[in-house]
Amino acid sequence: MSPAEWERLLLSATEVVWKRVAPLAKRPGRGRTVGTGAAGDRTIVADKLAEDILVRALAKVEGVGVLSEEAGALGRDDGGVLAVVDPIDGSSNFERGIPFYCTSVAIVDGDSIDDTVVGVVRDLFTGDVYAARSEKGATKNGRRIRTSAKVDPSEAVVGVDFSRSPPGMVSALEPLVHGVKRQVHLGANALELCYMAEGKTDAFVDLRGKMRVTDFAAANLIAREAGAEVTDGGGRELDVRLDLEHRFSFVASANAEFHRKVLALCGSARAGVAPG
Repeated sequence: MSPAEWERLLLSATEVVWKRVAPLAKRPGRGRTVGTGAAGDRTIVADKLAEDILVRALAKVEGVGVLSEEAGALGRDDGGVLAVVDPIDGSSNFERGIPFYCTSVAIVDGDSIDDTVVGVVRDLFTGDVYAARSEKGATKNGRRIRTSAKVDPSEAVVGVDFSRSPPGMVSALEPLVHGVKRQVHLGANALELCYMAEGKTDAFVDLRGKMRVTDFAAANLIAREAGAEVTDGGGRELDVRLDLEHRFSFVASANAEFHRKVLALCGSARAGVAPG
């Protein structure tokens, strides 16, 4: 399949997920646990429903493998493509009725995250959909998006994920928190990267060493195609393995000049983070 055909398939499949998951958010028991995912987290009913819809859609393509946060690795033919799936990013938000969660799917045609050819992230509350194809730019609901031109930290809104941070991380990031206009964290990193891609925020920082490729692959392509700089905490090229065991850190910024300033503000926090 061509990247354009993959994009159409993912747009269609994630629309089905949205239409099926949205009603669940209004029902009692929306946070009911139905198992444990391959990544070790609880699987709630919405996770399972979303994954089943996406896996069925992807299974129609011969030779495609799936790497999903819930089901784990599902066969991949030699030379075939890999679909990297997070059925619900922001499950805790969904469970608590906080309207910020999404589904994320990336198509990787190779052995590295750099081989991602298509990424789609759909907001499962609003239905808004972000998409990108390699070297073709990024869109929201079919319209081209670009990152912001902000370069002054004092005017910037920056996402920072402090969730379950290692000891000392919060204090080490004080220069960043105090150096920007506002820091936010909304609880679904894939969707937060898409917010940065369309210029709602100006950077996103996650130096906890806890990010997984399933949460990241699609939004990474969308952010980069919209103009973002994305590196590890030391400003180096990301080295992200296509498996559920690997954890990593990253810094994503709206443009190269602002990225240098964000990295500098991360200061001592960067020193305690392993590359990639």
